[in-house]
This record gives sequence, C-alpha cells and structure tokens, in this order.
Amino acid sequence: EEAERYMRLARDTVLAMKHCALPTVAAVNGFAFGWGLELALACDLRVAYEEATMCFPETSLGIFPGAMGTVLLPRIVGPSVAKDLILTSRRFTGSEALKLGVVNRTAFSPDATIATAIELAHQIAENAPLGVRGARTVIDQGLDLPFHEHTALSDQYRFPLNDTEDFAEALLAFKEKRKPDFKGR
Repeated sequence: EEAERYMRLARDTVLAMKHCALPTVAAVNGFAFGWGLELALACDLRVAYEEATMCFPETSLGIFPGAMGTVLLPRIVGPSVAKDLILTSRRFTGSEALKLGVVNRTAFSPDATIATAIELAHQIAENAPLGVRGARTVIDQGLDLPFHEHTALSDQYRFPLNDTEDFAEALLAFKEKRKPDFKGR
C-alpha cells in the first residue's frame, strides 16, 4: 500500500510538471535516475552536463518506470530508443542523451548547465507569451491526433493571434528595427 502511494505521488508530481502553465526547462548537472529523470522528461526542454549520468534502473529492480517514463520517453525519442534505455537499464551520459534526443542541449560543466538552462528560459521569455502558449498547446495536444485534426488544432490557436496587440507590436518593432515589447494581449 505504501509503495502504491509513493508511486502515485511520483506520477502526480511528474504530471504536475508536464501540465505546468509556463514553459519548463530541466537542468541535469549530475545524476538523474528513475523518478528524477522522469521529472526532467516532463519538462518542455532539457539541458544536461555532458558528463551527467542518467538511467532508468527500474527493470533491473523487477519493475518499470511508472512515474510516466514509459509514457513520456517514447514520445520524445521514439519507441526503439525508449525500449533500449528502459529495457536494458543501462546508464548513459549527457552527451549520449543529446545524440539520442533525450536532451536538447549539453554544457561543458555543471555550472554551465544551469547557466545554459537559464539562458534558454530567458530566450523563451523574450518571445510573445500568447505565441509561446499556443505553440506549446498545439505541440502537446496534437501528438496523438491524426494529421488533419492536428492541422485544425493549429489553425484554432494560430489564426486568432493575427488580431493580437502582441502581433501588431512585433510587426511595428520589426519595421522600426527594435525589439518588441510584448504584453500578452
């Protein structure tokens, strides 16, 4: 009973991160095993120290990643790579994680990993919040839709942005050769 409660807590924590209203960036600058790696997978983007060590050790323990690892990882890297990492329980580095598509970027030191993740977050924050929110929604919600429904979802979120103050500001800023000042309207 306690193991099930722990498992539900782990899953609910990962889902809370996955459904966060704002974009999320994970920084893996040491070890990320099991639940910790699953929590990183729930983030929109991931940065890892080149020498960080990651692993899904669960199958070597007679279980499998139940805090969404078996759900999130195949969506990020595809089923073949997900099976390789989960079924073997093998350790892999941040550099390998980049090659496999588990992370988006790597850094040369633990401190640089944090700095890179913060810079990535700043780059996102500089963009129009309505556009970022719409793009995240269409990407996340469209993964399981047929192509034509995904296209319709994209249209549903994209077309209204043509009439926003932020889009008008972006066009004016481009014309005036300055950075736009987005308001989220």
